[in-house]
Order: sequence, then C-alpha cells, then structure tokens
Amino acid sequence: MPLSETVLILAGLLAVAILSAGLFRKVPIPYTVLLVIIGMVLGESSQVSPALAPLEEFRLSPDLVFFIFLPALIFEAGFNLDARQLVKELAPVLVLAVPALLISTVVVGVGLSFLGLELITALLFGALISATDPVAVIALFRELGAPDRLTVLVEGESLLNDATAIVVFGILLAVAVGGGGLSWSDADAVVIEFVRVFVGGALVGALLGLFASELLYRLQSGVTAVLTMSVVIAYGSFILAEHTLHVSGVMAGAAAAIALAGFGMTRLRHEASDAAREIWEVIALICNSLLFLLVGLSVQVTELVGAIGPAAIAMTLILAARAAAVYGLVPMTTRLFSLPHVSASERHIMWWGGLKGGLAIAIVLSIPEDLPGRQLLLEMTLLIVLFTLLVNAPTIRPLMSRLRLDRLTDDERVELRHALQSARQHAGEVLERFKTSGLISEKAHTEVSRTDEETFTMEVLEGEGEQRIRDFYLAALLALRKELEELTILYNSGVIRQHVYLDMRNELHRERGAQLSPDRQAQSKTVEEQSIVLRLETALIRSLQEKNWAARLLSVYQNTRLAEHLERDTAHILVCESVLKMLGQREDLHGGARWTLAAAYEARLAHHRKRVEEMRREFPDFYRRFESRLASQATLTSAMRHARHGLHHGEVGAKVYKIIERRIALSLTKLAPLSRPLPAITPKELSKTTPLLEGLPEPALQNLANHAQTAIYLPGDTIIGQHEKGDAFYIITHGDASVFRYSGGEEVQIGELGTGDFIGETSLLYYQVRSHARSATIKARTPTTLLRIRHQDILKLMKKHPEIRRRMQDVHNARSRSTRYRRR
Repeated sequence: MPLSETVLILAGLLAVAILSAGLFRKVPIPYTVLLVIIGMVLGESSQVSPALAPLEEFRLSPDLVFFIFLPALIFEAGFNLDARQLVKELAPVLVLAVPALLISTVVVGVGLSFLGLELITALLFGALISATDPVAVIALFRELGAPDRLTVLVEGESLLNDATAIVVFGILLAVAVGGGGLSWSDADAVVIEFVRVFVGGALVGALLGLFASELLYRLQSGVTAVLTMSVVIAYGSFILAEHTLHVSGVMAGAAAAIALAGFGMTRLRHEASDAAREIWEVIALICNSLLFLLVGLSVQVTELVGAIGPAAIAMTLILAARAAAVYGLVPMTTRLFSLPHVSASERHIMWWGGLKGGLAIAIVLSIPEDLPGRQLLLEMTLLIVLFTLLVNAPTIRPLMSRLRLDRLTDDERVELRHALQSARQHAGEVLERFKTSGLISEKAHTEVSRTDEETFTMEVLEGEGEQRIRDFYLAALLALRKELEELTILYNSGVIRQHVYLDMRNELHRERGAQLSPDRQAQSKTVEEQSIVLRLETALIRSLQEKNWAARLLSVYQNTRLAEHLERDTAHILVCESVLKMLGQREDLHGGARWTLAAAYEARLAHHRKRVEEMRREFPDFYRRFESRLASQATLTSAMRHARHGLHHGEVGAKVYKIIERRIALSLTKLAPLSRPLPAITPKELSKTTPLLEGLPEPALQNLANHAQTAIYLPGDTIIGQHEKGDAFYIITHGDASVFRYSGGEEVQIGELGTGDFIGETSLLYYQVRSHARSATIKARTPTTLLRIRHQDILKLMKKHPEIRRRMQDVHNARSRSTRYRRR
C-alpha cells in the first residue's frame, strides 16, 4: 500500500476515534472499549464493502506494538505517575508485578496443560496473558475521582508487570523454541537472568532520565528542546535497552520517565513542563486510539468460536490466580511492611480491573508460527482480551458505585463546599458588575441570583463538633496549598536549591495526604524527622570523620550542610509569613480554625527564626557569606525571570534580552560557593583557642596552623564515636559538646566540653599509635567549630615543646579524677 494511502487511513481512523468520543460521550462505556467495538464493526465491514477493503491490511503486529505504541504509552504513564506515592506503595506494587504474575503464570499454565497443551506452551500463554492493561480503568478512575492510592496501585502494577511478563515470556519462549525442558537445576540461572533484565532495564532508564534532566537544566532549555528530548528519551531508552543492552525496555522507559519527571521537570520553567505533560497526553491519546481500533480490526469473531471453551477455562484460572494475589499477597505485604491497609472495596476493584489489552496480543503474535499450539494461544488471547474489555471494563463503574468508591469523603465535601462558596462569590461579583453598568434589569438580576443560589448551595449534614474539625481541615488544607505555592516561588527565585525544594515539597505532600485535625498542627514540623536521607548523611559523616585524607572533603561537606540548613530555615520563615498573611485575609474561614492554625504557624515561625539567629551568632563569618550569596542569587534570578517575562510579552526585544541575560549569567558565575572551606586560622587566633597552646613561639604556631583543618558540626552530630578507630586531635574553638559512654547497653552522659577544651589526648599521652579506639562518644550540643590536627603533627610539637605534654597531662589527670568524666 502506498505511504500516502497509509497516512490517509491512519488520519481517518484518528478522526473516527475523536468523533466517536464526542458522539458517544453519554454512553456508559469506557472510551477504549468503544474503540474496540468500532474496530470490530469496521473489520467486519471491510470484508463486504470495497470502500473499506484497505482496512484489511491494518492489523496489529509485534513490532508496531513494541516499538511504536508501547514506548510512548509506558513513558506517558511513568511521566504522569506520582513517583512519591509509587515509592510509598512500592512493596505491594512489586508483589503484584512479580510474585503475583509468576503465580498467575503457573496457575494458568498448569491448568491449561490438562487440556492437552504442552506444559511449556501453556506456561508461555500464562506469562503473556498475565500482563495487565488498565487504560480504561485508569481513565474511569480519573473521571470518578477514585482514591489516589488505588490509582497508583493499579497503574504501578501495570507498568512493572508488563516488564515482568515480557521477561518471563522471553525466557520461556527460548526454552520452548530450543526444544528443551524446565528443571529445578535451571532455576538459579533463570532467576539471575530475570533480575539482570528487570533491574538492568530500570538502571539504564534511570541513568538516561537523570542525564537528560541535567542536560536540559544546564542548557536552560525551552519548550521545544524539552519536548524533543522527552520523545528521544522515550523511544531511545526503550530501544537501547531492549535491542542493544538486552535488558527490559519497559523498565527502562518507565524509569526514564519517572526520573525525567521527578528531577528534570521540577527544575525547568513551568511553561516547559506543562507543555511537555500536555503533549504527552496527546501522544498517549493517539497511541491508545489507534491501538484499540487495531485490536478491534484484528479480531475476526467468527474464527474464534472454536476456542471459547478453552478461553473460558483460562479466564477462570486467571481470575482465580489474581484473587489469590489481591486477597492474599497484598494484605500480607501491607502487614509485613507496616503500610496502610488496602480496603476490601479497593481490592475488589483491583481484582476485577485486571484488564488485558494490546500488549498481550502483540506478545502472542511474536510466537513463531511453527510452534505447536500457536493458533489456539492466539485465539484464546483475543477472546480473553475481548472479554475483559467488553465485560470487565464496562462493569467497573457500577461496581465502584456499589462499593461507594465514587462517593465524596467528608474532607472532600469540605473542599466542595468551600469551592462552591468561592464560585458563588465570583459569580455574584460578575452579576453585580452587569447590574451596576445597567446592562441587565432588576428582574433579570433577581432571576440569575436565584439560579446561582440553587447552583452553588450545598446542604450541611455535619454536627457542630464535626463541623469544627472540618473547618480546621479546610484551613489547614488552604495553608498547605499556600506553602506549596510559596515553595515553588522560592525555588524559582533561587532562594533554595532543587534537592531542598523537592524534599520540602514531599514533606508537604505527606502532610496533605494525612488526615489533618486540631491535634496535628503545623508546629509538629519543628521536630526533625529521621528520614532515610538524614540517616545516610549521618552514616557518611561517621565514616569520614576519622580519615585524614577526607578531612578537607568533610569540611566542604559540612559547610554545604550548614548552608542547606540555613536554606531550609529561611524557606520555612518565608513560607510561614506567607501563610500567616493568607490566614489574616481569609475572613471566610471559621475564626476558631484560623486562630488555632495561625498560632501553630506562629510557633513554627519563632522556632526557625531562633535557629537562624543561633547560626548567625555561632558562625558569624559563614552567615555573612550566606546572606550575601542568598540576596544576590535571589535578586539576580528574579531579575532574569522578569526579563524573560518581558521577552515573552513583547515588552523587551530579543537583542536587549540577550544582553541582560549575559550580564546576569556573568554575575551569577561570580558568586562564591558556600561549600568553600573557611579561611585558615592565623597563629594569633590559634594561640587563643586553648590554654594548651598559650606562649608557643609564632613559627611553631604557624606550622600547626598550616596543618589544622576547620570542621563545623551541627547540634546532634557525632564528633567521635566510642570504639571507633581514630588518630586525630581536636580543639573546640567554639561551641559545646557532650560526652557519652555506653553502660549496660545504654548511652549515658558522663561529661561536657566547651570552648578551649580538646579531644583525643589519651593516645598521645600513652599509646602514640595510629587508629587508637576511642573510649567515649562526643556529640555536638550546640553548633560547634573544631580544629582537627593529625596526631603526627601534634606529636612533633610535643617533642619540641615538652610543656604541652605537661599541660595535656594535667587536664587528663583532672578528667580522670572527675566522677562525671572518666578516662577517655
């Protein structure tokens, strides 16, 4: 068929799909199911109508699905998936995607082997038919406002189990084509191959997605570049993984999409990220429309009658295996990982919503034609796909209604009531403007007012106590939205960096997802959560702090941490002020709820102001560098955004904009990084740090200062740990620390240290060996600055100046005699 005719027919099919969506909008059938039915009608008509005869050449093929439709659909699903929620629900999603699919493969395969199929062929069918394609269900979820968690579980399962199905199918097909059999001795090789393909695909996709994100950010890419790169990554990651590296293309595409959405789009201009999401929705719509039309065109109903019996048995086995996973494995997983319970209603939908689609058809078409039983597998696949699309999909809506999953929760009713009030107020303002301008009569004004009242009035069913709680929830919800809005402004203005923005935004999303009440107010945020990032950070510091080669690296890292803490505190202050201003202006909110929430934000504001003042007082030099860079970064970035806005709205020409852009970019590059180590200490300053060094000649002090490294520790940081090996000597130049020792399995405080005290003298006085085990743990109690000096440098000084050893011995003896601080 000429290419021009192919393009014309594809355009006609798309037109039919879009027109059908509009004409049958009120028909209670999912859009994709409607397309399958239309495709079947067109397919049957093409056999009797010469005008439609060219449609007989339009059939699904494996290459068409795998390399045209699937990369785009996988990428779009991952791009729009809530990655934060997916990580949160990763355990049940993985259970549904891997163990559940393997169970389904075995149950279906073993069951069908009793119908006379070879076991390996039956297992092959079990693998390909176990992949889910919930496009119709997800669309219905979005239309009816299904719980976000249910959407993530179903869509996340579909993303990952598509990859699992393809990998398992590939392994089984190799065995079937090779003529060998399966044995337990091959189990370890099969498992290793599965993990290699599955995890390898995810790693390849994630790396490509992160690379693309960084590239787009560094180049300050516009809308065109972002859209082009997203298409390149979507198809490039899939084909590179599948064909070149022989790992899972589905996992690569999904991981690339999630990485690009999570780490790339958040750093780009809003118009670029919004345009990318809209374009990918259009691409997904085109692919889904053509895919499901082709599914219908590929089905010849009259040829499938003979396979109805085996297909019915297979469908029964599929539903039984899925029930075992959804009703057995999912509750067990949520209990094992201490996750929120998945309700019975949600599990009913997950069970019945396991639809099959184009992927299953593409996989079965890829089976070699000379494989025994291929025709039966093809016919059963088509019948099962039709059954799930024509029976399962249309009944999801009434099932959700019966299970009350489409009902508004109490919190959503509060949101609705507030939104209706706001809409009514806006409508009233427009109406009053028409009346004031004399454009409508008093009678028309009265009639429209009555209509607006009927449209926007909502009955209130809560009691007074419940109403108070809901009022607080609404106020808290509006406050969280304001926080998110202000955070985005701060990030776009250069006040906070990307990882700080993402971490704080995710924290707000967690708050939004929780059930808010007056007992859980915003002041709870003053308590630092020990997230996995903080635990990794603590472990990294502990591993580096006693390494001489890492002393400078640790100093740079601690400066970066200090700058990050100041960024967070600054952001919290600005966010709290913005929320308090909003609460003061929202007179429509219940007074008690406003006052309660405002008091919580006032407490949080005071907490972070206190922290900033403490940092300003404890680290004056560093804070001066921080505030100077913060102000410069914010003003220059805001000026750049203002100039860009002027360019887009025609207020500034391109030539003028380029000049402004170059000037601002040059000024930004001149800003000194806050990670740069603090200036080296002078001999005069060194002699004042501790009585231990008083009176030493300047050359000795200068030599010691040249080898000393300044280190900053935040409250709670461990300076040295009991039983850890170390050969460094520390002098506290500013701040306070507490000394602990493990006794009876518990950490007991035995002393305190302050400015001028030193740490690590025991090995110098008695052992004089490298990597001496510390006998106590010392933690910073306040922001603390220390000088770190290698043992070999302080030992050389002690040999030249014996009085240092004497002073050190006197302090050590005093500590040993103390009942609160024993030998360290």
